[in-house]
Amino acid sequence: MPASSDAGSDPEAARPPATSARACHPLPWALSAALLLLAAVCAYCALRSWAPGAPGPGPPPDAQTPASLELPPDAGARLPAASQGVFAQLVAGDVLLTEGLLSWHSDPGLTGVSLAPGLSYDRHTQQLLVAEPGIYYVFLRLGLRRVVAGSGSASSSVSVTLHLQPPNSGTAALALTLDLPPPSSEALDSAAGFQGGLLYLGAGQRLSVHLSAGPGAHSAWQLAQGATVLGLFRVGSPH
Repeated sequence: MPASSDAGSDPEAARPPATSARACHPLPWALSAALLLLAAVCAYCALRSWAPGAPGPGPPPDAQTPASLELPPDAGARLPAASQGVFAQLVAGDVLLTEGLLSWHSDPGLTGVSLAPGLSYDRHTQQLLVAEPGIYYVFLRLGLRRVVAGSGSASSSVSVTLHLQPPNSGTAALALTLDLPPPSSEALDSAAGFQGGLLYLGAGQRLSVHLSAGPGAHSAWQLAQGATVLGLFRVGSPH
């Protein structure tokens, strides 16, 4: 009688080896950043596709509305050098909560300030001037600190709004409001926020930021040094 094979005597041997589970690894930061920039470009392409056959280069009517794409507060510092061809970041020039237009530091030699060719700042009008038309990611960062302990209103806020000249619409292009902590011993002594979106900016368009503060905020709060920023970078051209 022929001897039985090992496979016949051992049913486990006939089973195919189990496929190992595929390991999941977190995406490296560089790939995440690339995906974020890709999303911005895709959003720009989508904006262009909404207005087929429009005469001449320009945005569709809805392109002036900020898209839902957002970057972290330190987006300006994290941008790779290759994407900073048309990039600007200005830092607030005064820490006082003065109602009206904010003035900005624009000297690239200062910490946190960048102003690429094609962008300029007018100190007299306190406006950032864009020379090249295109789709831009524009962002505002607002940082506040309490300077008088236990002072201020129980319910107050500070707001900044971005305005375009000439305007794309009748409303502010971007708006950011911070509700201030109440004047109690356990309250925080700082507040910060970030807002950004995709905007179509034409050649010669000017950007300015208006600040307004609620009751009690002027005497108890100031802008944190170097923490209030206006920035933008271009993600696509109109051609």
